[in-house]
Amino acid sequence: MNELARIAIDDGVAYVAWLEGGGGERSVRLDGRMLREVRTRGATRPVVGDWVEVSSDGQIVALKPRRTRLARKAAGLHDVEQVIAANVDLAFVATSADGDVNERRLERYLAVVHDGGVEPVVLLMKADACADVEAERTRVRSAVADVDIIAVSARTGEGVDEVARRIAPGSLATLLGSSGVGKSTLVNRLVGEARQKVGDLRDDGKGRHTTTRREIVLLPGGGMLLDMPGMRELGLIDAEQGLGEAFPEVSALTEQCRFRDCQHAREPGCAVRSALASGALDASRFESWQKLRDELGQRRRPRR
Repeated sequence: MNELARIAIDDGVAYVAWLEGGGGERSVRLDGRMLREVRTRGATRPVVGDWVEVSSDGQIVALKPRRTRLARKAAGLHDVEQVIAANVDLAFVATSADGDVNERRLERYLAVVHDGGVEPVVLLMKADACADVEAERTRVRSAVADVDIIAVSARTGEGVDEVARRIAPGSLATLLGSSGVGKSTLVNRLVGEARQKVGDLRDDGKGRHTTTRREIVLLPGGGMLLDMPGMRELGLIDAEQGLGEAFPEVSALTEQCRFRDCQHAREPGCAVRSALASGALDASRFESWQKLRDELGQRRRPRR
């Protein structure tokens, strides 16, 4: 008889799954049929967070429908979506507050998170090393609209309790962000033990990348946290809805343009150009929105 289980660890080759109802964990693998379909037909491969049916001998025989997902363009490939996590409730997007805030990178992360149906929260990491946290918060606010921002120092404990409170019992949260911003150190504080290896600082004071696989860890409050390696590339596939939610002020203006296919260049009655001219719309936000919109348009073009 098959059992329901959730993928807790994915190292790219094998899986560890948690059996429903506290039945413990088990090493599992794709059965022959699923493996062939993944390799030859491009069938959906289970990822961390997925619910699956597991046979008595530890083979994954079926993948349950996903409620949410986080996906990106597979590195180096055209129009190939790579789902990196499934059934996630909350995504903490981490950026370092010690002079490394990149508004454009945050906008890209938020477009992906919104498109997957996941609630985002931005973490300003290493707040203890920042001379002016409020100035950095203002910079982030310019890029994230109404998304909540939490200043965090995993070293001093600032903001850690607030992060923990956001992860409700039974829910799954994840940490996203570039390598070296302190995600593994935060995981250790939340779990209450040195579970994740933390790398030494480089010569420039930045942390080294340490997480090498996607793994769910249980938190003392009953929630779950998915730690993932930092991602060098976060390409968009078809995150048009997520783009609109990441740039709500631009999206609202595009609805007011005279022409539905307005390109916001020289068309008459363009609400976007009017807002730019009056200063009501930030030019850097529009340029970022336009760049991501054009990227999505290129992804949808038929390949020759």
